[in-house]
Amino acid sequence: MQHEKRILALAVFTACGGYTSAGFAQTTGTNNGNVEEVTVFGTQGARESTTGSRLDLTVLETPATVDIIDGDAIRARMDTNVLEAATRSAGFTNESNPGNGSSSIGARGFSGQGAVTKLYDGTNYYNAASTVTFPFDTWSVERVEVLKGPASVLYGEGGIGGAINVIPRKPQRSRQGDVRLIAGEDGTQFIGVDYTNALGDSAAFRVDYSNSQADNWVEPNGDSEAEMLALAVQWDVSDDLVLSARVDSGDQDALRYFGIPNENGDFVRDFVGMNFNVSDSVVSYEDDSVRVKAEWEASDNFGLEAEVYQLTSDRMWKNAEAYFLVAPDELERWDPLMIGHDMEHTGLRTNLSFSSSGDGVRASVGFEMNDVTFDRPTNFRTPANPTGITFDEFDVVDPTNFVPGVLAGITTAPFLPDNSSDLNQWAVFGEAQFNLSDRLSLVGALRTDDYDTQVVRLGRAGIDQQVDDVTGRMGLVFDLSDDTALYGQYGTGSQHPSDSVVTGSVLNQEADMIKSEQLEVGLKHQVDGTGFAWTVALFDITKNNLVYDDPTSGDPADVIEVGEQTSQGIEVGFTYTASESFQLYGNASTLDSEIPGEGRPPFYIPEQTANLGLVWGIGDAVRIITDARYVGDRFGGIPIPAYTVVDASVRFNLGESFGLTVKADNLFDELYATSNYYEETWLVGKPRTASISFDFGF
Repeated sequence: MQHEKRILALAVFTACGGYTSAGFAQTTGTNNGNVEEVTVFGTQGARESTTGSRLDLTVLETPATVDIIDGDAIRARMDTNVLEAATRSAGFTNESNPGNGSSSIGARGFSGQGAVTKLYDGTNYYNAASTVTFPFDTWSVERVEVLKGPASVLYGEGGIGGAINVIPRKPQRSRQGDVRLIAGEDGTQFIGVDYTNALGDSAAFRVDYSNSQADNWVEPNGDSEAEMLALAVQWDVSDDLVLSARVDSGDQDALRYFGIPNENGDFVRDFVGMNFNVSDSVVSYEDDSVRVKAEWEASDNFGLEAEVYQLTSDRMWKNAEAYFLVAPDELERWDPLMIGHDMEHTGLRTNLSFSSSGDGVRASVGFEMNDVTFDRPTNFRTPANPTGITFDEFDVVDPTNFVPGVLAGITTAPFLPDNSSDLNQWAVFGEAQFNLSDRLSLVGALRTDDYDTQVVRLGRAGIDQQVDDVTGRMGLVFDLSDDTALYGQYGTGSQHPSDSVVTGSVLNQEADMIKSEQLEVGLKHQVDGTGFAWTVALFDITKNNLVYDDPTSGDPADVIEVGEQTSQGIEVGFTYTASESFQLYGNASTLDSEIPGEGRPPFYIPEQTANLGLVWGIGDAVRIITDARYVGDRFGGIPIPAYTVVDASVRFNLGESFGLTVKADNLFDELYATSNYYEETWLVGKPRTASISFDFGF
């Protein structure tokens, strides 16, 4: 499949123009003609947003915190995956591991895939068995928008801490292109190609291709590869009607690494670069997305959008996932699991927007429906697989003289169909803005969702789970000036009782939706061009009847139920653009999360996070970028220590269209854990890694 993508990308690229002479200056990203755009590296630079509302409200008009991370800034930093980019927003932290698709993000005191909804251009592709694997690539990204606080009222269940919206680059009718080549330590390689051009007088296309490979920092069996191909077309049928279509195809042979055992809450230094998985391990994800959209602006006051979409996902895990050090020369390896996901998600969404002639009222109403089918084969013991694993299987290896072996050395349990699901969902939603005066506006939203999940469990009773819920948001925005707004909002959210609307749960099949509510007040200030932009937000969230995966068990059926969890905190962010050549930016969050009567939740949620960075252009020839990321202690059964990681790069502009960048990830070689898999197992983060990038714009 990956070889076929390379051939198709090359064919499209060659057919559509191949090499053309350089015709524009490029400092960061793609700039058409001779106009150099200033890329904002902080999260407070953009005024327009599509994620915080369906009313085309600006960031200042939205009664919520919305951070926007520019795609050119992402590529300038050489953040090659969505997780790296999104966690530069205040309070959003990495809690990924191979079991959740290496995509899970914690936010505002909550963890798990239900904490942050992952959107692709406004579409929520549901998680299945707490796993999301698309979108993942940043090469084709125009921007990543981060909405803070419950997102259920806009995008359906989940998103108690917020949502990230990955918005891809659109076709342009002016010819533009970029090529990037990266080589680095640990076998790091990357190639990215982007090309867009006109198709006749009224249409345009875009093709993006990327491939990243690495041997990584662990061995043996530390190699990984990810490949992405995206094709998009846009046809301006008339001044009022636009049709567009997009196909994305991604393959990931992910890092087959589940961490190393810690000892008394500290790293075992001899294990830091080791991978204790079996030699025939597999972690692979294949995702194919198709989207077709129509946008009709019937008048200045009336518009209609309709979109159909489909995502197919094929995932496979085959690993020994749990490691326990029982003696200096004895390591037990448990959970020899084989799990597959075969998922197809098809949906339709329409949205009608209208406004009064005097812009006193803006409103929208919409309808959404989704159908998801999901098949999960496993090697688990069930009545249909009587010789499957019982989660008691393990082997013992010598970590000082490690031989990885194969999975069959731990278990020969057969890999057979286990269960299948079918989800039918529909929703009706509406939103409105009422301008009460020149400075004061009221923004409200309401959504009702209905979920019907049917699960067939081979050899066992099935699950018929039907839940519904109504969520809402009400906010006030007061303009202190043209560039400064004070806002407050009350919002409610919901999450499926089984953590996934797709897979269901015997334990919670009679339960109602998990409810949450948030109060938030904030202040925002934005600038155009140079100046100081900033945001501050205070929030108070309460969530009832939570369900978390048990961090001490590999059995997906083992969960922890919590009656109530609260989280209060403050988030601040700023971007100071002193000139076109110098920016200083940063953000920070601090929170207090607790389970009433029990204290701090044991779910490894950091209470403090911070990001700080600067960009300095020395004339037109050199650009320096430095970013520091701090994540505080994550508390649980075995707390994970805090860490600070600094990345730095220097770009040399060799001409109008050529650039050479030298980068060091983790410049000071901090030893840290990005997350854990079990309480006893930490996933070690990337050590200091040098790379060089060559960029060519045409």
